[in-house]
Amino acid sequence: MADRLVSIIVPCCNGARFLADALDSALAQTHPATEVIVVDDGSVDDTPAVLRRYAGRLRVLCQPNRGPSAARNAALGVARGEYVAFLDADDRFLPDKVARQTAVLDSRPDVGLVYTGWRFIPGEGRPSGEGDLLPALLLANPIHPLAAVVRRALVADVGGFDETLRGCEDWDLFLRLSRRGMRWASVEAALCEYRVHPAQSHGQTRMMLASAIRVLERFFSDSDLPPALREMEGQAFQAAYLRGAAECYRAGLVADGDRAFHAAARARPDFLGEPASLRRFCRDLMPTGAQHQDVVVTRWRAVTRTLRRAMRTLFQRPGLEPEIAARRGRARWATLRLTARLARKRLRSLVGSARADRGDRDQRDLLASRPPP
Repeated sequence: MADRLVSIIVPCCNGARFLADALDSALAQTHPATEVIVVDDGSVDDTPAVLRRYAGRLRVLCQPNRGPSAARNAALGVARGEYVAFLDADDRFLPDKVARQTAVLDSRPDVGLVYTGWRFIPGEGRPSGEGDLLPALLLANPIHPLAAVVRRALVADVGGFDETLRGCEDWDLFLRLSRRGMRWASVEAALCEYRVHPAQSHGQTRMMLASAIRVLERFFSDSDLPPALREMEGQAFQAAYLRGAAECYRAGLVADGDRAFHAAARARPDFLGEPASLRRFCRDLMPTGAQHQDVVVTRWRAVTRTLRRAMRTLFQRPGLEPEIAARRGRARWATLRLTARLARKRLRSLVGSARADRGDRDQRDLLASRPPP
């Protein structure tokens, strides 16, 4: 059987700085049947000059700036591949990424999308499930779009990316695909690299939060939602607002963070007394690529200071809703428990490091005390 063609779609707006790295990684794929489509979305930097160096090796579309959704849709409109992969102009694929994902789609016709792990530059993310991921997807987007290879027909069936969204357009697409019954599969390896730098859209905090809420509002406006999904509405909005609050605090937008934290409590007050939800909030306070428990433990003082301040501001809010005010005691207890837990973990880490250092010194002293041969 002939290898199925995979279209690798690269939207680019003023991405000349990293574009060559992205294109080299796309063109170096070991899968023998690929086409690379670059959409220059109104760049005013050196993007055209970079693309000229690749003349004859990829397809280039040019359009006035309309955003990444419109750029990806333009490429989808001319793509010939049965499968499509999405690569941003500042990211990279590892050489066997497309080949390994295509092999899964070829062998499992029930699967619509295959995703992989990814490496942050620096850091790493991992796949977290297969099958029907819609319930988990409502609480957070589990992947970066560069990690996915998806059947092009499925994307076309749901109308492609929403061009009115300036953020969270990938999450919106994955929700619509999953709502249609698309099943997910994964390759348990980090096969792509996501570059973290200040110019990325995840740095546009207010816009990303507004986009996330808009995505959820549209999803839950569907009157035909099954009851099990309808019951997740409060939890989904709480998770989005709480994630947005953490991102606002991280960006120094304290008033916006306070409003988002209050909105999370309005959506689902019970999270205020849930250690797991508060731990997730603390991880989200860390920079992209560093949202791991060990990093939270290292920075436990700053993290818990932000959490305590958010709680204090919430419960001092004039006219606070009674259903939120009733959680004051549970929220205080959960915050204290989390603070104590992180402090203990940090102490154990420091003690362990001190013992290791002492052991190294003892070993060096022992070696130094031996007479020469």
